[in-house]
Order: sequence, then C-alpha cells, then structure tokens
Amino acid sequence: MNDSATTPVSTDLGPDASVDDLLAEADTLPCGPAERALLDEALRRADAAGDEEAAYATRMRLTQSAHMTGDTDTMFSSFGWCVGKHDADPQRFPITVDGCDLLFQYKWMAGRLSTNPTFSLAQIEAMHQDMQARYAAAGATMSGVVQSQFHIATVTGRLDEAATLLERRSSIEDDRYSHCEACVRNEDAWFHQLRGHDDEAIRIYDEMFENRMSCGEEPETSEAQALLPYLRAGRLDDAKAAHQRSYRVARSNADGFGIIADHLIFCAVTGNEARGLAMLERHLPTLVNDPINLSGHTDGLTAVGVLLDAVTRAGHGGLPVRGADAPELARYLGVAPADATDGAPRDDADWTVAAIAERAWASAERLARAFDERNGNDFRTARLEAARALATEHWDLPLSVEGFAAPVVEPEPAASAAEWRERTSALLQSADTTGAIVAAEQGLALLADESDPDENLRAGLFGVITQAAVIEGDEGRAGAAWTDRGIALRAAGRNAVAELEGRFGPALLGTATEDRLTALLAELDEARLVPVDPDRLIHTLVITARHAFELAGQQTEQEAAERFMGIADRLAGEAVLAAAVDDPGEAGPPARLLHAHLFAVTGRIQEAEELLDPLLEPGQRASVRLPALTLRTRMLGGAGAFAEGVALADELVGLQTTLGNRLGIIQACTLSAALLSDADRDREAAARMQLAITHARRAEVEDVDSLTLQLARYLQFAGDAATALEHYDEVYQARREQAAPGELADLLANMGEAARMIGEHGMAYGVWRAALDDAAAVGNDQVVIRTGFGLSTLLLQFEDDDAVEVVDQALAAARRLEDPQLLVQALQRAASARAAFGDDTGLPWFEEARGLATAHEAAWLVADITDSEARALGALGRADDATATARRAAAGFVAAGDENGAAVAEVFGARSRAAVDDHLGAVGLFRSARGRLPAGSPDWTTVTAELADAHERLEQHTDAALLRAEIEE
Repeated sequence: MNDSATTPVSTDLGPDASVDDLLAEADTLPCGPAERALLDEALRRADAAGDEEAAYATRMRLTQSAHMTGDTDTMFSSFGWCVGKHDADPQRFPITVDGCDLLFQYKWMAGRLSTNPTFSLAQIEAMHQDMQARYAAAGATMSGVVQSQFHIATVTGRLDEAATLLERRSSIEDDRYSHCEACVRNEDAWFHQLRGHDDEAIRIYDEMFENRMSCGEEPETSEAQALLPYLRAGRLDDAKAAHQRSYRVARSNADGFGIIADHLIFCAVTGNEARGLAMLERHLPTLVNDPINLSGHTDGLTAVGVLLDAVTRAGHGGLPVRGADAPELARYLGVAPADATDGAPRDDADWTVAAIAERAWASAERLARAFDERNGNDFRTARLEAARALATEHWDLPLSVEGFAAPVVEPEPAASAAEWRERTSALLQSADTTGAIVAAEQGLALLADESDPDENLRAGLFGVITQAAVIEGDEGRAGAAWTDRGIALRAAGRNAVAELEGRFGPALLGTATEDRLTALLAELDEARLVPVDPDRLIHTLVITARHAFELAGQQTEQEAAERFMGIADRLAGEAVLAAAVDDPGEAGPPARLLHAHLFAVTGRIQEAEELLDPLLEPGQRASVRLPALTLRTRMLGGAGAFAEGVALADELVGLQTTLGNRLGIIQACTLSAALLSDADRDREAAARMQLAITHARRAEVEDVDSLTLQLARYLQFAGDAATALEHYDEVYQARREQAAPGELADLLANMGEAARMIGEHGMAYGVWRAALDDAAAVGNDQVVIRTGFGLSTLLLQFEDDDAVEVVDQALAAARRLEDPQLLVQALQRAASARAAFGDDTGLPWFEEARGLATAHEAAWLVADITDSEARALGALGRADDATATARRAAAGFVAAGDENGAAVAEVFGARSRAAVDDHLGAVGLFRSARGRLPAGSPDWTTVTAELADAHERLEQHTDAALLRAEIEE
C-alpha cells in the first residue's frame, strides 16, 4: 500500500510549476514516497485543469511507479483509465508517451491478477487474449505475451503447460515488448527450481550474475531465490555472498518483502536465527504493503513460520516479536485461528515467537487453500508443506554477531525501602532519571506504612528524586523533594546537614560554580570548628571536593585546572580519613569513589586501586559496587589490561541484569565492546554491541542509531565489511531525510570504505563522492581528506584522471588543517597521482613532504616518501632517476631499521632497470633485495624467480638454473 497521500511534496519547484515540471522532477527520483507525491500532485493539477492529455501522461507514469512499489490497486486503476482513453481516441492518447508504453505495461497486468485468488483463471486468460490482439495490431511479436503466459502457468502450478510455453517462446523472435534478459532468466530459473531441477536453475543464476544482468529488482530477486539451491549444492560461500548482496539492496525496497522472505528462510536453515528475527522485526510491517497481492502475503507468512519455528527450536520461542501487533497485520497475526470466529482482533493475543509462528502458518494455509481452489490443484499447499519440511535441513553458516539477548526479567518489586534505594542508584548511574524517581517513590511508599521509618533512608530517597529532577530541569519537583529531604534529615537528628543543604538549595546538586565553591569552602571552615560534627564535616568535605573536581574539568587553562584539582584532592583525602574514624552519614564510600576518580584522572593508578578495593568486595551494596566497578573497568582499559577490564565489564552486565536495568546493561555492553576492540578482538566487540542494541530495542531506547554505527565500525575492523555495510545503510536510511548539510559525511565515508573492502567499487565511488561533497559543503576537512584519499586511490585503480582533482581537494584541506602527518600523506598522494597521468608538476611536493618528515625526525617516513618519489619517476618514464631514487629509499629504510622496506624499494629499482633492458643493473638490485628477505618466504621466492629471469636475459643460464633449484628446494 502506498502512503503517498500523507507524504508532502518536497521540491524546489514553485506553486505555479507545470505538470511537465513535476513529472520531470519525479523522473530524477527513485520510485518511492517522494516520487509518488510528485506524481499525485501532477495528477491533481492536471485533473483540476481539465487537461486530459496531461492526466494521461501522468497516469502512464503512475502505473509504472505503482508497479515498482507494489501498489497494485493504483496500478490497475491508472492502467485501466489509460486503456479506456486510448481506445476512445488513439490520436489524443497514443500508446507511447514520454517513454511509457501502454503495451509494455500490459505485461505486468496478468501477473498481478494472478496474485489474488479473487481473480479467476478465466479473467487472467481474457487479459492475455486482449494483450495478444493488441500486440498483433501493433505488429509486435508474441514474445511478451508468451512470456506472460509462461509466468502465469508457473506461478499457478501448471508446470507441464509452462514447459510447453517455454519451448514455444524459444522459437519467437524478441522485440521491444519482450521481457528483458534478466527477467526472462529469473523466471526460467524459478521454473526449473519449482520442478526440482536445481542444477539447471543454478546454471542460469550463475550466468546472470557473471554477466551482471540487471533490471528493476534484479539481480537481488534471483540472488535471493538462488540461496537454497546454492546451499544444497554445497556452495556455502556463494550463498553467503548472494545473501549479503541481495539483502543490502532489498532492505530499502518499498515492495521488497517478497525478496526478504527468502532471506528469512535462509537465516532459519543456516543457524542465523537471531539475525533472521532482527530482520523480520525490521521489515514485518511491509509484509502487507500491497493489500491485493495475497500471493506475496502467503509467501511472506510462510517465511515467517519457517523462521520463527527455527527460533523456537533454538530455545527462544518465548521472545516477543516486535511489530507483530501492528493493526495492519491483525487479519493474519492478531487473531488465533483456533478460537476466532468473527475475524476480530483479540485483545489478549500472545505476541511471542511461538505464538506468532502458529498464527502465521495458519494464515498461510488458509491463503494457500484459496489459491489452490482457484488454480484447480494443490500447488500452493504442496509448497507450504515443502517449506515446513525445511525444519529437517540445516547448514552451519554463521553470518554475523547477532545473537539472542538473555531476557531481562523484570525484578520482583523490592521488599523494602532499602532495596528500592539500591535500585535508584543503578538507575541514576545509567541516566534513567524517570526510573530512578519511580523507584524512589516506591521506597517512600513503603516507608510511609512503617510505624518507625528510617528517616535517613527517607532523606536518601528524597535526595534521589531531587537529583533526578535537577538533571531533568524540573525545578518545581526538585525544590519540593529537597524540602522533604530537609524534613527527613531533621527527623533523623541531622540538623547541621539539613541547615547546610537548606542554605544552598537543590542547586547544590547542579553544575558547579566558582561562587558556590567559595561559599562551600567558608562552610567547611565553620564545620572544622570545635566541637566537630563529623556528619556535617564529612558531608561538606565530599560536596566541596566534588565541586572543585568538576570545576577543574571545566577549565581551559592548565594552571587553573591544577588549582581546583589540588583543592579536590586535599578535601577528598580528608573526607576519606574522617570517615574512617566516624561516618554517621555513610559518606565514606562516595568519598573513596571521588578520591579514586581523582587519582585515576591524574595518573595515580595504584592509589586509586587501593581506594577502590574495599568498594569492590562481593558483599558490598550495589549502589557502592556499581560505580566502583565502572571506574576500575575504565582504569584497566586505560592501562592496557583489556582482558581484566572485559571481565569486570561483563560482571557489570550481570549486576545490571540482576537489577533489571536495561540502560545499565546497554552501557556495560558498550564499555565491554570498547575494551575488546582496543584488544583487537573486534568480532567479540561487535557481539557485545549487538547485545546492547538488542536490549536498546527491547527498552525502546530512542537513539539506537549511534549504537548501530559503533557495531558497524567493529564489524568493519573485524573484516566483515559486508555486514558492516548493512548497518551503515540502516542508519543512513533512517537519517537521510532529516540530516543537516554535512551531518552524513562521516557515515558516507565509512560506507565507501566498507563497499571498497567487498569489491563494490561502483557503490564505493558513489558514496565517497557524496561524502566528499557533503563534507566540503560545511568545511569538514578531516572527512574531505579521508574520503579524498580513498576515492582518489579507487580512481587511480581504474586509471581515471579525476583522481588528480580529488586528491588535490584533499591536499588543500590538509594544508588548511596544518596537521604535518596528514599533509605529508596528501603531498605524497597528490604528486603520485599527477605522475600516474604523465604530469611532473607535483614532483616538488615530494621534497616538501621530506622536509616536514625530517623536521619531525621521522627517518622511516623520509624513506617512504623517497620510495613514492621513485615510483612517480618510473611512471613518468624516467627510469635512471627512478632507480637512483629507489636506491636512496632503500638506504633510508636500512637506516630506519626496516630491511623489508629496503627490499621492496630495491625490487622496484630492479624492475625499472629490467624495463629498459639493463638486466645487469637489475641483477645487482634483485640480489641485494633477496638477501634482505627471509629465505623461503613468498616474497623471497618471487624475487628469486625474477633474479633468475634476469640471469637468463644475460644468457647466464647456469646461475638461473641454480636459483630456480633453490626455489624447488
């Protein structure tokens, strides 16, 4: 179903734009909501003006758009209107208008009629007869007609008839109304697949892919259909590649669920049930986009059943299926067939995997029976049973890191106010202010029922509400809770603390200011006066130290930062010592944590660890242990102790799970992932990130995109660029409509790199070009440089001289940034790009780059620049200069301790000599390079073979034979 009725026309065209202008604008857009909105507006204006010719042209275009987006209702309506107009006045309403052809569109109609059992076979045949008569009148061959008849025979299960039509089609000459090569091959392969001839289907699919045949939904449709045949043929790598390529395209197709369905089944039979469930939840609402295409609904529901049965067998039948309760799916998934009599949605419906699987199968069976009744056979029911039988087929082909998150069971309501207080700490630490307030109110409610309540505990709970309200900016709630906290403190006998807090108000929990710190220091002087109230003293020390520590972080001048840090250090240490003697307000743990944090920031790690140790003991309360664990974990990461850090981060995940705190679980998983990535364990990092995303979706966290981007980065670091690209595209599709200029540049740059890694060079070019333009528009020089490097390298690979312009753009950005390292790289690349196309004007840039490297005492980099210069000279045909420069580069690498780099430079020099038939010069350089390489290594073998060839050219056959013998050994 097309939702263009609610899609605003977003265009630079003014309100007086003509129908032709709107159609021209629509032609610049892919089929989808934006394009459809323009067509609808063009049609509205044409109809309002009474311009039937314009309305005819618009509806011809609308038929095409509706076909591509799966809006069968609109397609039938606009096509029928056009046929009527053409038949009434062929001169005013010709067959072909602006590239749209009425006879060509006939090819789509019978197939769409077949997708709904309401249309009889006789009606479909009548459409074919009409089509045949019109083709004959137009002087066309019957190729398009027979292909349509073949398709109908195939999808209605009359396979013998389809075989006859296939043979007949082969004898008919193609013309402009023939189906395209890609579509013909797709239908042929599917026919053979349905007959059980997978070998023939695979042959056709392979031919399609090898020859890069494409059409509107090809090759992604064929790649999806080829998945099971590839698996059954043992071609698992081909199946994996086809899955990744096809899904990457199909996921953004408005009418793509028919393709997605094959991928769901693929995930079910390859052990990727979690990935399949995530895909299903992402696409489930689109299953019924086209309400007329009940054949597509049948296939989609069948795939849902296959996948969810597999999820259930994997032990996760109790998980909810997000999106299954969508109103548009109610006729299939919102009614339990066993006890529903009127088709009304059930309020008590079960939305778990197992329950949805049962209802999906039941609905698919009901639809299959309707098709079989129409077709006069059991074809659809038999296909349904074959799908059920897939439960017995399995191939182990792990694709991604997606896994099932352990369910977070909502904890039982706390039995005491003290337990609620513990939970508030976890919730506040994970920035769940709403949850913290709710938990605190639950604790207060329990205290209200007690005859002798703990007033200290009450004060703590009101303190939580105040802090959460301050964070949320709710001054009214913060003020009321602060007042109630003061009453509780006085009831607990802590009058001095209550008076202190009363003088400052809730702002004491807000952002630190210098004026407030000055006032707190004055309060502290008074608190130290004899007789000392330890509660007031320690409380004031901790609050004042926190303010000083926060102010230190706000400073831009080092001297000021050190001054505030010194105050914080002194006061936090005093608080820890005082609490060790007498701690009536239980301020010791916060004091220790604050002082440990300060030590960690200033690099005094051992002292920080000593302070944290008592807070990490197993018996400690969660409110103490959680922040201590978090700080220790980050400290371990900073010290490079990644394994120990990961262990603590996973302990954090477990503790947050026990508390039922999803936001805390997400943060702990993210921390664990970062540590794993730092330890070069990016695959595991991605798994942790996927777990975080799963919990984020279950918790309906708004910003899942940032987590998804990090997942994509970890996958890319791990070498799984294909899956990374899926996730990048997921975020891109979600953000592109609302993105401000430059906002997507970094994302597009990453997408380009991922596309390059998997050999999708066309995609890499497109997204890198978009990234470069987006970044340049807002002056994001970092992305301009990174993208310019990648894109220019790709262009050089294909000998496209646009590489020079692109790398020059990166060089200009590097000069603006004044980053020596980036500038050296840009100078090397720009000079090399020019030389690749015979332009020597960039050669002085090598000397400029060498000067920068020398100034920074980067000896290896100097050698590398010289090596690049040698290659540029070689590209310019200056063989003697290239060889001499390569020798200098080799000497530089040796001086920098890089024997392998020296060997590479000498090999280039040797090849330069061989290219001008100086084989004697080549021998010396090859021999020197060979001596630097480990004997028997692949590089040593290659150089030895080239050295032998050089001896042969000098007619030194004995030397050549001895060298080749060494290789054989």
